[in-house]
Order: sequence, then structure tokens, then C-alpha cells
Amino acid sequence: MSNKVVIDKDILGWGDDNEEELLKQYDKVLKVGIDPDLPQRSFDDKVASYCRNNNCDLLTGDRTAYAYFFEIGISTLQITRYDYWKKGDRPVYRIKIIH
Repeated sequence: MSNKVVIDKDILGWGDDNEEELLKQYDKVLKVGIDPDLPQRSFDDKVASYCRNNNCDLLTGDRTAYAYFFEIGISTLQITRYDYWKKGDRPVYRIKIIH
């Protein structure tokens, strides 16, 4: 299991609401637009590269975010529906790099 998780900018409110629970599964929770290594203007390809280079899972509401992982050379991903964010009215997906 990855020891870090990145919360994509489209579900930051969900990430805030669930950070305590996430810290039971991960050592560190990073947030796009808040973490200095993932500034607000971090586009999906940069988030995918960051996840690859730092062995992070990605939690996102963007159901096409996986495409950027393939574009940077990742060949196998595990994509699961992790949760549903009622306030944001959207599913939360976990993208895990397999290899």
C-alpha cells in the first residue's frame, strides 16, 4: 500500500471532511492547491507524475484522470470507487499505480 495519498482539487472539501479517516490508512495526505509540491495550477499530468515519482495514490472526482497516468508511461492502474461525496454530489475514485 502507498503511504501517501493526493487529494485532487475537485474534491478538496471531501478531503477536508475525511482527512482524519484517511490518516488511518495513509501516513500523509497531500492536497492539490494546498501542498507546496502540488500548486493550484497543477494539471492532471503533473499530478500523475507526482504520484508516480512519490508512490502516492490519487483520490479524485474526475473519472478520466486515469488517462494522464497512461500518458506518462504507467502501464497498469487499479481504479476503484472509493466513496461518494454527498455535498459535492460526485463519486470519489482511488487511482493506485500497480506498475
